[in-house]
Formats: sequence, C-alpha cells, structure tokens
Amino acid sequence: MRKTEIVIKDLKSLISSKGYIYVLCMIIFEDFHINPEKIQELNLIKRLSHKEVSLLLGFLIQSQINFAPPDSWQDLIQMKQKTYELMEGLHQSFMIPFVEKMQKNLEKKHEKKDLMKEQKEFFGKGDMLTEPIFYSGTGAYDFQYLDFLERKYKYDKKWLSEKKNFDIEQTKNIAIQIKNILQEKSKKVRLYDIKERLPQITEDIKKKNLNEDWEKHKKELLPMLELYQYVELFFEDVTDKKNLSMDEIGEDEWKSFYKELIELFVIKKSDFDSDVDIQSFLNNFSISIKKGLNSQFKTIGNYNLINSHPVIKLDEEKYFVPITFLLFEAIYESPFYWMIKNKEYEDQAGNNRGRVGEEIAYAFLLKVFGENKTFKSVKIATKKGKDDTDVDVLCILGSKALCVQVKSKKLTTLSRTGNDEQLQKDFQEAVQDAYEQGLVSRSKILEKNAKFIDENGNEIKLSEEIDEVYIMGITTENYPSLAHQVHVMLDKKDNDPFPIILTIFDLDLLTYYLNDPYDFLYYIRQRTSLMDYFKADEEMSFLGYHLKQKLWKIPKVDGCLIATQFAQLVDRNYYPLKAGLEVSGDGDTIKNRWKNEDFDRLCNQLKNIDQAKITDIIFHLLDWSGNARKNLVDLIIKTKQKTLSDGKTHNFSMPPDDSYSPRVGVTYSSLNSDNAEELGKNLLTLCQVRKYKNKGDVWIGFGSLKNSYNMIDIVAFNDQKWEYNEELEKMSKIILEGKGHGRYIRIEKKIGRNEKCPCGSGLKYKKCCGKNK
Repeated sequence: MRKTEIVIKDLKSLISSKGYIYVLCMIIFEDFHINPEKIQELNLIKRLSHKEVSLLLGFLIQSQINFAPPDSWQDLIQMKQKTYELMEGLHQSFMIPFVEKMQKNLEKKHEKKDLMKEQKEFFGKGDMLTEPIFYSGTGAYDFQYLDFLERKYKYDKKWLSEKKNFDIEQTKNIAIQIKNILQEKSKKVRLYDIKERLPQITEDIKKKNLNEDWEKHKKELLPMLELYQYVELFFEDVTDKKNLSMDEIGEDEWKSFYKELIELFVIKKSDFDSDVDIQSFLNNFSISIKKGLNSQFKTIGNYNLINSHPVIKLDEEKYFVPITFLLFEAIYESPFYWMIKNKEYEDQAGNNRGRVGEEIAYAFLLKVFGENKTFKSVKIATKKGKDDTDVDVLCILGSKALCVQVKSKKLTTLSRTGNDEQLQKDFQEAVQDAYEQGLVSRSKILEKNAKFIDENGNEIKLSEEIDEVYIMGITTENYPSLAHQVHVMLDKKDNDPFPIILTIFDLDLLTYYLNDPYDFLYYIRQRTSLMDYFKADEEMSFLGYHLKQKLWKIPKVDGCLIATQFAQLVDRNYYPLKAGLEVSGDGDTIKNRWKNEDFDRLCNQLKNIDQAKITDIIFHLLDWSGNARKNLVDLIIKTKQKTLSDGKTHNFSMPPDDSYSPRVGVTYSSLNSDNAEELGKNLLTLCQVRKYKNKGDVWIGFGSLKNSYNMIDIVAFNDQKWEYNEELEKMSKIILEGKGHGRYIRIEKKIGRNEKCPCGSGLKYKKCCGKNK
C-alpha cells in the first residue's frame, strides 16, 4: 500500500496527460449510464463513484483542459486502465492508518474495559473516518434534491431571487431539461455492461480457445469491445447505422470520435427558450477554466469547486456538464452557502432551516401515523410554567411512542479531511444533541408525570399503557456515512436504548415503503434493538435487507454486515418508479417480495381495534417467519370452516418457538354460537392454561363467533411473567372472574354482502355464509 499523497501525485500527473479528457469522458459515461432493468446487478466495486470522479474533475480544472487527442487508441485505453488502478491504490492507501493502529493494538496488553469506549477510540477518530465519509454512497437520488428544493428554501425565496436571480421553479426546469438533453445524446452509445459481463466473456474465450493463451485473447478483445460501444461516434454523417464497422476507421473517423465524445456532455445556451434565464443559472453554477482555479483542492476532504460549480464553460455558447447528479446536488446545497456568507441574512437563514426541517419531517410522519397520532413542536413540562424539553415531532401508536428530533447540521469541509475536533463538533450538533434530547423526552413519557402540550397549546393525553419510546434523529442535510458514524461515535450508557438517525432523504424512502404505522414502527424497533448486531454503510442497505428478509437475528451468527447489494434492490425498485421509467418486474425483488393476503387481513382487523396492546400483538406476529404466519392464518380459516361444517366448537394452539425471544404462543377458538361473552371466557381460560403449560412469555388469543364474517371477533393478550403454580385450576378461576392479567376485546364490524367471505371459500359473502341473512 502506498501513501495517499503519493497516489494523488501520480493521479495529477496522469490527468495532465495529453487527451486525458477523453479518458475521463469514457469513464463517466460507462460508470454512470446504467440499464434500469439491471441496477441490482451492477458491480459497484468495478465502477468509480460520483465522489471519486469529482476528485478527478477537481484536479482536471486546475489547469487548461488539453483537448488534443491521445497519440494512439492504445494510449487511450492504457490511461483508462491506469486511472482505475490508481483509484484502487488511493482507496487502499486509507487502510494504512487501520493497519498501523491494529499493529499497535496487538502489542498492547489487553484488559477488560468499556467495549464502546475502546471502539470509539479506535474507529471514531479522523484518520479512520476519512475513508467511510469519502467512499460512502451518494445518500440521495438526484430527483430527491429537486423534490426537496421548494420545501427547503420556501422561506428564502425572496432573498434568493433578489440576490442571486435564483428562481426555484425555473432552476428545477432548467436542470431537468439539461438532463433530458444529455440523455437524448447518450442514445448514440451502445453500452454492453462489460464490467458485469466480464466473467462470462472470459469463460466464453476459454471455451473457444482451449489450447491457446486465453488471457492474451482477452486483452486483445476487451479494448475492441470498449471502443465498439462508441462505434456510432466514429461515423458522424453515416445514415445506415446498422452496418457500422470498426474495420473502416481512419484518421477522420478518430477525429469524429473525440469530437462526438465531448459532445455527449455539452449543452448550448440556444437549447433553451428565450424566456428562460439561462444566463443567471450559468452564472450560479458554471466556471471558466483559468490559472490558479481550484488551487485550494489538494486532497480528499478539501473544498472542491467542481461540487458547487459542476458546469464547465467551453466558449460563449457551449458548456460541458460531466455529471448531472453533481448539478442537482449543487442546486440543493449551494443556496445555503450563499445565504450564510451574507452577514445580514445569516441568522434568518438559520432560523428558516430549523423551521422547514421540522415541517418536512412532520409532513412525512403525518402521512404514516395520521393527524390524531402525530404532533409537532410538543412542549414537555413537569412544573407549571417551566418546560423541561420539547419534541419536534411526537408519534403515538398504541403502547409505543416515537420521539423525533430534527437538526439541520452539515458535515463540514474540515471534518471531511479527518479533523478530529471538527468531526466531534459536527457529530455533537447533528446527532448527539438530538439523541440526548430524545432520552429526556423518552424518560418523561415513561415516568408518566409530565404534561405534553402541542403547538396550539392543547394538552396531549397520552395512554398510561405506553411502555416503550423510540428515539429518532433527523438531519435535513445529506450527511455522509451517517449510519457508520452513529455506530462508532455515539456516547451512550449501557442501559440506554440506541436511537435511529436518518437524513431527510432516508425518511422519504422509509415512509414510502413502510407507509403503514405498524410496519414503520416495527422497522424502527428492529433497527434500534439490533443496532449492535447489524452493520451497514447506509440506511438504504438496512431497508433493502428488511424488505427482502426482515431485520432479524440469524441463528448461530453473532453479527451481520449488510452488503450494499441490498441497497441496490431499493435502487432497482424505487428509481425507475420515481423517474417515470417503464421497466419490467423481472429482477425486482422488492416488487415481488412475499405477501399473504390472509395475514394482511388478520392484521387489518387488529389495527381497527382501539386498544394500546394491539401494537404489541402485531409486533409479535411480525416477528414470526413467513411460513409461521401462513400456517397461522391457514389454520384459522380451516378451523372456522370446520365449525361452519359440523356446528361444533374447535380450537388449536401454536406453542412458542424456542429460537425466538420472547417466547410467544397463540391460541385460536372457533365457537359454535354467537355468544361473545362465552367465547371470551373460554378463550381466556384456554390461553392461560396453554401459556402456563408451555411456559410462554407472551400468549395471544384469537376467537371467532360462528356466524361472524370476521377472521377474529375477540382478542386476548397476556404478557404476565411466567411463575410456577401448583394450583392451575385456581389460576383458571381467577382468569374466569376477570382478575388476572389476561383480557379480551370484542371486535364489532358489519360486512358488506359483496365483500369476500371470511371463511376462506373465495366466494362473496352473500353467496356463501351470508346467503340466508
């Protein structure tokens, strides 16, 4: 492994080479133009990231761009290969601090100490965080930057318009038009996904040349394949594009190739209508190459001008836009920096940021939890006239609550260079403060001795049965490697719960996929309770894993590192959908994930019950595997059908699975009459006896009346700690008299005659069990 500064020196030398701009264009085009049908198959390790290409562009603009072509096509391919080799070497150079620390650590005498403290001292320092910050994912989709633009700067519109000629709506339209122009031009190139298909190409070469040097054949073939993707660019004036051949390439064709390669990234002012203020847009986001430009950018983490001005002026008419993602990001981020540079407006801008952050978070959570269960700007007070703390957004779901604290803190440029002090300061303001504030709010809710006042001054009456409060922190900024930093930098006492910390872009995704409050809060419960078990680089990886197979401990596995491929599953489903792209369902794991209509119907009936402990019941059922849930609803339907067939009472019980904790069992009883009181008493007795016999931690009971359309009409729940008792009959008597911890709830709801019959026949109710009613 070579040192970072040595690798960067070699990179700068390569970038200054004759014709390197064409190498960079090929890299950008091939690594960022992807088939939406195959997003989940991308080999991201073989491709450069936006941040890596920004690094190359940052060094490129430090001197006049040399548009002279390379001396030969071999030089072009060699420079391209050399770029990937150096970028891999750059990544490896960040392992040096890790290796050095490990060597020192191995030499020390180990004593039993605070594990979290040791972890923070080892991983939570600047030299260990530079790599995850730089090599983290983008953190947002390009369209999200534009979607949030209006909401983020809604209170700053006047200032932005007057001081920077920045009109939000027109800026969005220009950005979209630029993307459309470049996408249309990209159709001239026929990408073959060589990076992903290389293993198969290698195998094919081996089969066809068993007795020859297949490695030599591969080296000869791959450059030709790379260039053949651009065959149309070689023949600028040819109309018959189907019969183009690389065998006909001469000097004129190479000139055409280099010219057209640059044109793939070029926009013209004349592309825009006269009523569009394209000049103000270019003034805000473009640069002209000149001596000394971007000279402050020396290494990873330094301010890079290309990130705030991602459009390069070629002449008075033409502009070079290498990566549209950088443009969308600059549009979202730059106004903040413009405003804080203005001393007169700086404070107002800060106030506006905090205000909109809370509003955006509230709007997302409102869609999930509903108006009656979502509260904004909640004051918490234990003494009259004195507020202990406040909650930006408070969500209630039965016996559970969610405290949300919103911050508007960016990861500063100094932190990105690995400065320890600044990293700690940024983390404190973005994460730690939100967490500690959440802990105070949590304790006040659980202690049940405080008053909670909403933004209108009305008292919020919280259920006495709330027994858990989850803590969520949200930042309105794209905060690189946020999940990793929370894991290695958070100050937390052993008995305190973990928080979940998200960006507003993460929250957008979570509320889209988990738009049911029970599904959403169940995910929060699993993320926070398994924080020490599952590790991932970004929230999308956790979400992708959960959507595919649920965040749940794997038997006989002490911990799990979630690969970025799970985030790609979200990419495959979400990006085409939101971008309006027509794609098939093939390869879309999330779209085709496991669903059971009968289990959903069971849960929907439970959700209609206004009792706090229903949340616990649903969470316990969601803990079960897909097969266990299917078996449960299949048995419920089968048992109810038996009662309808023979007129007798039937029941079954599913004992706890010893591999799950807590140990949860279920009993179902199908009564041969419509006597709800009788069903309730019988169900409670059955549940109590079964729970005791199986030494269950929790027992859930479901019961149905003979002529009811529901899967279940009565629910019982018992989470009393199991204790040995010789007089089981006495315990049953206590339950029958209603003195125990068990209880049942009657469900009442009328069925429409055209609705599906609950007996499982598949017929409408009026043609099945309800035909004589």
